[in-house]
Amino acid sequence: MADDIHRSKGEEEYFNRIEAERLAKRREAAAKLKHAEERQAHLGRCPACGGHLKPEQYHGVTIDRCADCRGIWFDAGEAESLLDKNPGALTSFFGDLIGGLGGKKKA
Repeated sequence: MADDIHRSKGEEEYFNRIEAERLAKRREAAAKLKHAEERQAHLGRCPACGGHLKPEQYHGVTIDRCADCRGIWFDAGEAESLLDKNPGALTSFFGDLIGGLGGKKKA
């Protein structure tokens, strides 16, 4: 009879462990799905205020400007591309970029 109790307890532990593993996998899958949905919902949105981003070109560099808070955002590699420009072009780029805050753009 003591063997039956050990086996029952062992079986119960086994099934509890299996159920806990299944639950953990479901939670992980749900978390991944939620993360993917959140990332998708943020595409084209300002990281600061959630407004819509509008792409603008300045001297061959594309920036994203928020229509609401007027924040300026660079995608991967865009800011680094400025390192290839000479100092005069950088001054011109940032001058035109700041001038663009008033609605003016230079291609």
